[in-house]
Amino acid sequence: MFKLLLQDVKDRLQGNKARANARLGLVNPPAGTGKLIWIVAGRSYDSVLMAAALLAAIREKRQDVRLVLTYEIEYQDVIVQQMSRLKKIGFGYGCGDSALAVKKMLNRLSPFAVILVGDTPTKSLLKVLSKENKFHKIACQLNQVDWQAKGDEKLFEACYPHSFADDKLSAHCENVSEPFDVLTRLVQSQVDKQLGAMLCGERHAQLFQVHNPGAVQLDKILTLWKKSDIAKNSLLVISTDKEMLSAEEISTFENIAKQNQFNTLLLSKWQQQTVAEKHILIADEKKWYAALCASATATHLFATDMNHFWQVVASGSVVTSDVDNHAISQDFKNLIQTRSDFSEILFYWQSLLDNPLVLRKNSDALRKCFWQKRRQAESQVNELLQRVYDW
Repeated sequence: MFKLLLQDVKDRLQGNKARANARLGLVNPPAGTGKLIWIVAGRSYDSVLMAAALLAAIREKRQDVRLVLTYEIEYQDVIVQQMSRLKKIGFGYGCGDSALAVKKMLNRLSPFAVILVGDTPTKSLLKVLSKENKFHKIACQLNQVDWQAKGDEKLFEACYPHSFADDKLSAHCENVSEPFDVLTRLVQSQVDKQLGAMLCGERHAQLFQVHNPGAVQLDKILTLWKKSDIAKNSLLVISTDKEMLSAEEISTFENIAKQNQFNTLLLSKWQQQTVAEKHILIADEKKWYAALCASATATHLFATDMNHFWQVVASGSVVTSDVDNHAISQDFKNLIQTRSDFSEILFYWQSLLDNPLVLRKNSDALRKCFWQKRRQAESQVNELLQRVYDW
């Protein structure tokens, strides 16, 4: 409780009264009549995106209920994209990790259903929910849960996991769906490849993407890239998970490129001209990511969230990764090579260019696997929405 009060003071000193009140559970439900569903997201971008999309889908299914979404970090692009035109909704920061704050939130909202989406729910929230039987409770795409924070009874009437890694799931949920990933429904699956053609022109035959490298990694990448044969007629683009790179981050990337005898071009400054030789392209705004994935012959992923992973897979770009992603199924792992040495990645990229049939086969296999996952997600989400409709 002391940590909660300390954070409350910090929020108020910073002028963030709304967040401070929410942290203590002092929130007001949206105006109007109708039962209320409380959708609880976490800190991550993926969690808030999934929760906001679920809220929008429930609103389409049920016009009679009021909907509330709470989160720990606010992502404005998600709010605008998913909820800007919806009515009878409320959204904002959630309560802190305190049983007292959770109880205050429940008393003020008086929900007839609580849906937890993504990330790991707080111990206090689970503990309070385990003692409440007045409303429906659903868990959707939760990360590992500390089941010790609750009693032995069934906590959720339904769970919709993204994997079966949690072997205690069935013991605490009355109904457990097949695993799926909601995010497969949210990425752009049909993207025009015109951006790549405009960037490359006749000067560059191919576009290759490296996503989310750190400064040290980028230096090693550019050192090897400038010595490679593949760089002679290909364009390299650097992208990140961030909505927009800061001036400091851009400066770091530009200095590393300069040290390796490369000029840089920011996509935000691009004037729709063919990129000149000896240039590295920096995608300093997230809005370019889907189009870059669609245009890239191959993409190498450093540690990234699942939203960015699914976007590149949906595009058909051949994918390599520096880590073994435990969040994806084995059928995807068989199609994505795990490589941390960039010299090996360059060799692999060159082998794809030398064998266009293999390149096409790999790309098609990734797209096919993605669409299987997307159809599976559609089926499970429809089941969840039908459950909400039947309440």
